Amino acid sequence: MHRRFLVIDIIAALVVVGGIVAVGFVIVGRSSGPKATPFPTQQLTQAPSPSPSSVAAQLALGNWPTYGYDAARTRFNPAIGLRPPYRVKWRFRAHDLLEFPPSIFRDSLYFSTEHGYVYCLDAATSHLRWRFNLHAKSASTPAVAGQAVYAGSIGGRLVALDRRTGRLLWQISGLGAIESSPLVWHGRLFFGSLDDHIYAVGVRSHRIVWRYATGGPVKGSVAELDGHFVVGSYDGAVYCLAYDGSLLWRRATGGLLSSNQFYATPALAYDTAYLGGTGGGIYAFDLGNGGLRWSFTTGGYVYSSPAVWRNLVFEGSYDDYFYALNAASGKLVWRFYAGGPVSGSPTVLDGIVYVSSFVGRTWGLDARSGHVLWSFPDGKYSPVTADRRTLYLNGYHTLYALSPKGPARLPHASRAQALGPG
Repeated sequence: MHRRFLVIDIIAALVVVGGIVAVGFVIVGRSSGPKATPFPTQQLTQAPSPSPSSVAAQLALGNWPTYGYDAARTRFNPAIGLRPPYRVKWRFRAHDLLEFPPSIFRDSLYFSTEHGYVYCLDAATSHLRWRFNLHAKSASTPAVAGQAVYAGSIGGRLVALDRRTGRLLWQISGLGAIESSPLVWHGRLFFGSLDDHIYAVGVRSHRIVWRYATGGPVKGSVAELDGHFVVGSYDGAVYCLAYDGSLLWRRATGGLLSSNQFYATPALAYDTAYLGGTGGGIYAFDLGNGGLRWSFTTGGYVYSSPAVWRNLVFEGSYDDYFYALNAASGKLVWRFYAGGPVSGSPTVLDGIVYVSSFVGRTWGLDARSGHVLWSFPDGKYSPVTADRRTLYLNGYHTLYALSPKGPARLPHASRAQALGPG
């Protein structure tokens, strides 16, 4: 939650406009740690995606079951063929901050509000199906798997709710504050906590299977690709764990003259972990060994989680710019002036990247060129998720359902692309 950043004033004193401090990260990163393996260039024509069977299931059901769409948190849905212009189908006024976008499962939307309510809405009509009170503030997107919805709270409570009724199925209390959006993978829930730990909880046992101690609060969400579970910590390091909780690698950033923390959630694609830090740097780490492939310096904090699409990495910064970088080299492809800090995470649908900024507007940009194709007068954090017929846009206090004025169609991404390796 962005009111919790009491450290920003301290960090600001360490971040020099133009990136002098951030350059310190780059020097340290290049002079220490393992050497990255060659970038898998043969994959760049493919859409980053999880396993073919998982993608096929999402295509068949039209779901968006977790923060970032898939376990790798790429924020790209190959099944969606929606394009602007849009018309407003319905509005749902939450009368509370909507910092994180909804998950979608079949015909329902699931989302949390700042003051700790988990909502379930009918996706077609916005009719309220149920609401659950976490009795503590919330700063994440619920995850949906099977018959359950999983959500955490700042009060250190993890709950499993019946996705149809909102009835409490089970809970674990007494954890550290949870701002991490849960990841459901092979019978376990993975998430971070402000008590400096990464957790794995058994879906059936309802018990902690393991927890791994980092050197600082873990506010971002865990991403998974090929058995690698990656998350950043406020100790300035990125951690990659195995399913059993063993450490595969740890990559520290910063140095004697610099400071860095990781709030954002990684995106995993092309055998690479992409992640931005509060020092203003955007990093690409070898997923296999943690070696630094490249880094790019912005002029402000990076709280935004990246999206990955067709050899491009999209990332926002508090320097008021939104960036598109080459996924293999980290070179700037284009940038867009957003008029204010870009704190939330972008989404890519059918060749359009959607992004919001603190000026209270959402844009749909051509993902290849950065040209403005569409804009909407609301939005501040992570802007959109979608099903096959509707774009759901997160305003500051209002959730909008937007329908294309023309018929929905097949997306640019072909089935071969959507099911390809990545």
